[in-house]
Amino acid sequence: MHILTSNKDISGFGEYLTKYEALINLQKAEFDIRRKSNALFKAQRYIANQVNHHSVTPTTKLLISSKSKIVFIFRKPSETLSSMAVLSKKKNSNLNPTEIAQFYKERLKNIREIASQIPSKQWRFTTYNELINHPKETLISFSEFLQLSNPLTHHYQIQKYTQIWGDPSENIREGKIINPKSPQIKFPKDLLKPCEEAFENTLKHLNDLA
Repeated sequence: MHILTSNKDISGFGEYLTKYEALINLQKAEFDIRRKSNALFKAQRYIANQVNHHSVTPTTKLLISSKSKIVFIFRKPSETLSSMAVLSKKKNSNLNPTEIAQFYKERLKNIREIASQIPSKQWRFTTYNELINHPKETLISFSEFLQLSNPLTHHYQIQKYTQIWGDPSENIREGKIINPKSPQIKFPKDLLKPCEEAFENTLKHLNDLA
C-alpha cells in the first residue's frame, strides 16, 4: 500500500475499513480517502484501498461493473499465521491459533471465488517472496498492469497512517522493501498443513485463470 500511494497517480489511506455493497459506497470512500490524503482536487488515476477482510471486500457485482483493478498479494502460511498472531496480540483481539488458521483458509477461498468471477484483465497477483526477492521485475509488471505514467519503485514515503493502519512493526518505517528477519511463532502441523494446501491451490487456481 505504501508503494502504491507513493506514486503520483494513486491516492490512498492504508486499510480503509468500509462495506462496499453499492456504487455509492465507493464514491463515499473515494471522497473520504481523498480528504484524508490531501488529494481532494488532484487528478488521480486510482484511489487505492487495502482490503484484508471478507466483510469489507466489495461485492463481485460491484467489482465487475466498476473500473477497478485488483492486486492480490499472497504470503506463505507459516509467515502469515505468525504475523496475524503477533498483530492479534498487539490489538488485544487474542485470536487463538485455530481461529487464525480458519480465517486464512476462508480468505483464500474468498479470493479464489472473486478471481473466478472477475475478468482476468482486471486483476494481477504476486507473492510476498516475489516482491521481496524480485522487487524491480514485480513492480514493473504491476506498473504496466495499472498503466501508470511513472513506474512503481521499491522506495516509498512514510504516510500519516504508517504503523497506525496496517503493519504495526518498525520494519515498515524503513521506506523501502526489505527482507525482515522477524521471529516466527510456530503453529501446530495439523493447523499449518491445510493452510499450506490452500495456499498452493490458490496460486495454481489463479495461474490457471490468468
